[in-house]
Amino acid sequence: MSLRLLAVFSIFGYRNCLIMKNILLLTDFSEKAQNAIDYALQFFSSNKCNFFILIVQKVSGYTTSNLMTSLTTSSVYNSIIKKPKEVLSEMVNGFEKTYKDEAYSFDGICDYDSFLNSVNQVVISKNIDLIVMGTNGASGTKEVIFGSNTLSVIRNVDCPVLVIPENYKYKTINSIVFAVNADVKLNKKFLKPLMLIISKFNSELNILTFENEEDIYSSKEKKIDMDDFFKGISHSFYEIENVPIDIAIDSFVQIKHVDLMATIISKESFFKRLISGSTTDEIIYNSRVPLLIMHP
Repeated sequence: MSLRLLAVFSIFGYRNCLIMKNILLLTDFSEKAQNAIDYALQFFSSNKCNFFILIVQKVSGYTTSNLMTSLTTSSVYNSIIKKPKEVLSEMVNGFEKTYKDEAYSFDGICDYDSFLNSVNQVVISKNIDLIVMGTNGASGTKEVIFGSNTLSVIRNVDCPVLVIPENYKYKTINSIVFAVNADVKLNKKFLKPLMLIISKFNSELNILTFENEEDIYSSKEKKIDMDDFFKGISHSFYEIENVPIDIAIDSFVQIKHVDLMATIISKESFFKRLISGSTTDEIIYNSRVPLLIMHP
């Protein structure tokens, strides 16, 4: 282990916790969901992980006639989840064979509930460290960035989320951009996923902050605070002003060849500015790289 990584673990208290162990993978059996799962399984290679694959079956997908024609000996619940359970079981069996050389365990969960209720229950009951999911559409709206389900999870589930763009294939994370409001108070607890990723890939960290009319700290003070917090980690500091957030991030990702974007969101703050800051009907910024969303 490099001296730099030892410094990271010492500063942030991760010497005995080098990985995220319990990972929730959300699926609807679509290609986008499968792509996100494939990314996650490669991302965590060489780590010991417990993967929980969740499919939530919507009642709205079934009509009264569907249920009435089901076997009289079966319950409504079994009528609804029988087929997805079979597909999920086949998926889990396939992963176990494909990744037999990895220290992975797989647990398929098929639930009949509201989407958010189901996700929240699994996060709590399985002590989930990270949720991984793909984008799922909703084009033509402000939710084009993530899709409705992904956006709902980010807004309403208290757990870090790794969002994988459609068709994005896994590659080593050499460069990370951490986009954050300069007035956010950094904390090693909610930044744990970011620090673990940096340690795993020995990534370069680019800190991107945005000017805010309500900021009470000077640019110099912000940089001093950031430098102190990330002491022992190779990082660069950038400050953006008078440029729309979505355009600034998209440009930065391309110019710096970024492999992952990370940010902290809290209600009514950075994320609100991100999804409402565009002056056009659609969000200009359409993520090109995976996004790590953390909550304070």
